[in-house]
Amino acid sequence: MSTGWGYFVYYRIDPGQRAAMPWAALFAEVERRTGIAGRLYGPADDGRTWMEVYEPVPAGHRQGFEEALAEAVSAVGMAGALPGGERRHVEAFPQAAPPPG
Repeated sequence: MSTGWGYFVYYRIDPGQRAAMPWAALFAEVERRTGIAGRLYGPADDGRTWMEVYEPVPAGHRQGFEEALAEAVSAVGMAGALPGGERRHVEAFPQAAPPPG
């Protein structure tokens, strides 16, 4: 049984938009609301894809975390900072048990 979940949020931005992205405000707001500190990865090899990572999210708190994350995104204007037609893709995975052996 999983004790925690990882949330992985990815999206693409134009390289020139990097300075305008409200990542610091978003991570501060998510941590204030949930106690979970986010991390930023990117850009990927394409120069445009970035990923936010939030973990561990306790299994019994997933719905509350998802609501708090959406509220934080709205509060800091993150969705509006993305280029037209781009959206945040959110994936969640349970922490896996170590492989046997």
